[in-house]
This record gives sequence, C-alpha cells and structure tokens, in this order.
Amino acid sequence: MKPQHVLFLFTFLVGASVGQNSLLDQLPRCAVQCFNQAISTSSCSPSDIACLCGDTQFMHAAAACEAVDCTVKETLTSTNATLAACGVPPNDASTTVMAIPAAFGSLAILMVVLRIADRLWDNKITLSWEDYFVVIATVWDENKTLLLWSSNVNLVAALGMGKDFWAVKFDHINKVFQLLYVAEIFYMAAEVFVQLSLLAFYLRVFGTREFQGAVFVLMGVAICFGIANTFTMVSQCTPVPFFWQGWAGETKGKCININLFSWIRAGVEIAIDVAILSLPIPMLLKLQMRWKKKIQVVMMFSVGFVITLVSVLRLRSLIQFSKTTNPTHDNAPAVYWSVLECDMFIICACMPSTRKFLTRIWPTCFGSTVNQGYYDRAKQVNREGLGPNAQYRRQPSGEQHHQQYNASSKGTVILKSIDVDVYRTERSESDVELGEPRSGQVYGI
Repeated sequence: MKPQHVLFLFTFLVGASVGQNSLLDQLPRCAVQCFNQAISTSSCSPSDIACLCGDTQFMHAAAACEAVDCTVKETLTSTNATLAACGVPPNDASTTVMAIPAAFGSLAILMVVLRIADRLWDNKITLSWEDYFVVIATVWDENKTLLLWSSNVNLVAALGMGKDFWAVKFDHINKVFQLLYVAEIFYMAAEVFVQLSLLAFYLRVFGTREFQGAVFVLMGVAICFGIANTFTMVSQCTPVPFFWQGWAGETKGKCININLFSWIRAGVEIAIDVAILSLPIPMLLKLQMRWKKKIQVVMMFSVGFVITLVSVLRLRSLIQFSKTTNPTHDNAPAVYWSVLECDMFIICACMPSTRKFLTRIWPTCFGSTVNQGYYDRAKQVNREGLGPNAQYRRQPSGEQHHQQYNASSKGTVILKSIDVDVYRTERSESDVELGEPRSGQVYGI
C-alpha cells in the first residue's frame, strides 16, 4: 500500500465529529492503533485535515506502522474508507477495459467473416491452412475478449478490473486474478495461431525456395515459443491457485519472477512479430505494378507494424505494473493492450483477402487497370482462338482436353489437334489482383 493512502486513513480520524466516531468503529483495530502512534509525529492540529493530508512525516510513520501491524485485507479496508472520507476520487478504467475489446474484437470478427466469404461464397474456393489458423486464432482471442468485455455476468470488468485494488471486494479479487490466469493462456494460443496463419499465407503466395525456408524457420520458432510460453504460464505458481490467492498472504506458495518473465516474453514476441511482418517486404517491392498500387500493397502489409507499437506500449505498461501496489487498476493497460495486439494481428492477417471487398466499394482506389486489361486480353484470346480467322472449340474430358482449331489461309483448310494437360492451383481473385506476372516468375497475393 502506498504511504499516502495510510496518511488519508489517519487524517480523517483526528476530527471531533459523530461521523468520525462512526468511521472509527468500522476500521480495523490495527489502523486505530497506528493512528495513535503516528499522530504524535505531526505538527498539524488534529482537527486540520488538509494539513495532515500533506504531512510527509506523519504519512511515513503511519505507513511503517501499518506495514507491520496490519494484514493486507485490513490495510485495504482502512485505505478504501479513508480515501472516500477525504474526498479523493476513485480510479476507474473499467470502461476502457470493456470498450477496446468490444470495438476491436468486433472488427476482427468482421474481417474474418469477410475473409471466409471471399473464399467460399464468391470464389468457390476451399479453405486453406491459413484460413483454419486464423479462425482458430479468432476463437481463442474472442474467448479471451469475453472475459474482459461482458458486464452482464461476473467477469473481469464487472468484478473490478480497472478499479482501485482497495475498492474491490476480496472474493472478487480472487476471481479477477483467476480469470486473468485463464486469459493469459488464451492470449498466447491466439498469438501463435495468427502468426502461423500469416506464415502459411506467405508459403502459398511466394514460391522461392529461400523465402519458404525462412518461413518454415519462423514457423518452428513461433510454435516452440508458444508451447514454452504456455507451459510456463500454466506452472508459473506452485501450487497453481496461489496465482489468484497469494495476494492476501493467507496461503503458502511461490511463483517465478512474473515481472521478469513478462518482460522477456514481451521482448521475444516483439522480435518474432517484426521478423514475420518484415519478411515479405523485399518481395513486395519487386512486384511489377504501378507505383500507386505498389504503395497500397506495401502500406497494407505495413499496417502490421502498428502491432509492434502496441506491443511496445504493452511492455511499457508491464514495467509500470511491476512497481504498483494497485494491481487491479494499474494492470488494466497491460490487459487492453494485449487484447488490442491480438485483434490487430488478426485484422492484418485478413487484409489481403478482404481487399476484393474494398475494390467493389472503391474500384478507382483499389482496382487495377493493368490487371483488368490483362484479363480482358486473355478472355478475347479464349473467345477468338489463335488468329483473326480461327475458330476455337473446347471439348473437356476430365483434366485432359482435345482442342481443335480450324483456320483458313488462302483457301486451304487446316485441321490441327492438340493434347493439353491442365494443372491448376486454385487461387482467389483477391490473391491474384495484388501482383502482376514477371518475366520468368509470377508473384501474387
């Protein structure tokens, strides 16, 4: 407990009113005894509350006494009562804790729905591994979000996350920490699967051996780091319930240095995220397309670097949290930055697949006249055949077709039969639109 909070406790007790006597009856006995010991160190009049609130010597004396003679619960009880009596406004970030998961969680779900719709309902293309990974990541992420967002049931925000530690009911504190324990596991699972989704997307789009080798290495790093993180989170305290019960000092147990573990984990996560998001940038810069469209593509992938900024803010909040005595309030930024980080990653992973949707709404901004001309010429060749006087007929028979061309040249009729083996890899139009073919190699997203 911060020393100034103890000061507020004894400040209010020095007045001579019936209300003060009533408050004395509600305070723990240890708090009253500490007041009697500390008041002798103050030069303020016992009736001058404003003076006592600013008396540093009195504050330290009272804090030292309470730290020895009072339990954690007794200290929280006295702090809550006296802060209210001295007119100190309570801290409450619970609205932010609920608003950010609600807003960005909904946007992440919308992006996933548009992605799946683009794959199935329009292009008639079966789902790939990247789609399965992002759906699984969304399920884990939204389960975590429900723990923080719903205020209609006894979940984190309704129980007291974002509020002052001393203003939360004792049994609610246990539940808040217990739900945070579960949310940490959901967070790590969601992070791993969305990273795998992006990497699987890279494998499908970019075909060079060196690039795919780098992708497989990052996949292995992400999986191993995720598994190690999850096991560490599960077993960070012994026994496990000590994670949410140990704050009161009434149970025996031990935990790893959670602050140090959180800093190391956040640092490694930032490094992995930067590596994943930076990997395709050189390939994207090599695409042969108009400068306007190339900027759009690079900017679309660069949105992912916002995730890095959010991760840094999350790390900063963890450092601040390590120094706090008000965990339910000061841990709120770490909670909603973690939620935002995961939601932004899902949104970034879905952006290439939802580009087609944006093309329909703003074709002048997101469309490609180069690609359209390319496809129009291809359709014309398919309709007219090999030459201006050629007639083209297709007779499908499975994967092998017999194609015949009747061309007239100087009155002579030539009949030519060609066997064509067709090998097709299904790709959505939104995949193809982002890149034009290069000489000797085709890139597309």
